[in-house]
This record gives sequence, C-alpha cells and structure tokens, in this order.
Amino acid sequence: MLDGEVPEKVEMVWGFAVPIRSGGRRKWPPALRAMAVERIAAGEGIREIAEEIGANKSLVAIWVKNAKRKNSAPAFFEVMPPTEVKPGRKPSVTVAPEDAAPTCRISIGDADIAIPPGYPADHLVEVLRAVRASQ
Repeated sequence: MLDGEVPEKVEMVWGFAVPIRSGGRRKWPPALRAMAVERIAAGEGIREIAEEIGANKSLVAIWVKNAKRKNSAPAFFEVMPPTEVKPGRKPSVTVAPEDAAPTCRISIGDADIAIPPGYPADHLVEVLRAVRASQ
C-alpha cells in the first residue's frame, strides 16, 4: 500500500485486489470505486452494490456523491453570440454615455444583464444559471 503499511490480508472483489489492514479497514482501489459508481448510474441500488462488495452503504454513497461532483457542469461556459436575430425580435443596440463605467452586457433570451467591473464570478455563474433555467 502507498502509506507504507503492509496489509494483513488481501481480498479479491470484482477482480481487484483489496488490501485489508489489521484493524479491518479496506483500501478500495479507484478503479473498483469507479465501477461501483457506473453500475449505480446504470440503475443498480447502492445497498445491493455495497452488500456485493462488502462495503458500508454510506461509503458507497459517498463514492457516488464525489463522482457527481467531479462530473458537474463547469463554473464557466462558453457564450456564443447569435448568428441571426430571432424572428419578431429587434436587435438591441445600446450606446453608453462616455462618462459611464465600463460594463459587460449579456443577453439571454429576453433577459439583458449588465455586469459591472469586479462583479463576483461565483455569483454571476448562479445568475446565469437561473436565467438559463427560466428560459
């Protein structure tokens, strides 16, 4: 094992060697964890998988939760300008006064959002997600 501790015994689970420490704790290989998560995503239950491999069901649930977190949407996404204007909608052109502070404007559907400089990115992500969800 990587931590320098020699396992007391090794158990084979789904073709993977799972080292068991003297206290009874198992060191689950990442490939086995990934396989368990894939099977749960395919429709098998957490309890059934946990019983099959001899793990605690709350541990298997944590594997699933961590996998979802890794696969979640990125904090930022590419914004592409429309190639053509939607029918029945006039293109909007706004001209800011020369003394106005610089801003970034984002139009999503009917929403027109002006973002001041220094606006917190994490809050902007939530605003954009909410606007997209309402469309």
